[in-house]
Amino acid sequence: MAGARPGVHALQLKPVTVHDTLKKGSKFIKWDEEPTSKNLVTIRVDADGFFLYWTGQSNEVDLLDISTIRDTRTGKFARQPKDPKVREVLGFGSGPDARPEDKLVTVVYGPDMVNTFYLNFMVVQEDTAKIWTEELFKLATDILAHNASRNTFLKKAYTKLKLQVNQDGRIPVKNIIKMFNTD
Repeated sequence: MAGARPGVHALQLKPVTVHDTLKKGSKFIKWDEEPTSKNLVTIRVDADGFFLYWTGQSNEVDLLDISTIRDTRTGKFARQPKDPKVREVLGFGSGPDARPEDKLVTVVYGPDMVNTFYLNFMVVQEDTAKIWTEELFKLATDILAHNASRNTFLKKAYTKLKLQVNQDGRIPVKNIIKMFNTD
């Protein structure tokens, strides 16, 4: 073992790269069971792969930290709506050839593997659901992103503030207070 070189078998981690489709964004229908609702939204991922964010008709930005994503599902593994009104609007049962479950995307997120929550989306364009689930899962399980430096986490906080700007392009003070609030 005297001739062994240290670090030869070390895993080479590559920086996070975000797929172009995720950066540009795609149109989805965001639906929810509890308060039965369905909204047309545009979902994007920021260039650094920190946040999944979406905007609806009100132009208010909602975001989700990608590091809290535990799973992404599509097809028969995605959550399907139980409410008949939502099923009808999303196109379930509209024909024998229609496969609306292939357009569904479910994002499972939470602080740990036990306390999980679900975001349910339906893709407007064909063949987009598979790209989104695969690429989001790659970003969520990236080892380098979970073990980042202090500077990266500061950049992440800055990115979060920059994503939540108002109509004038300014960062509202309430967002800064919300970020650094201790209670």
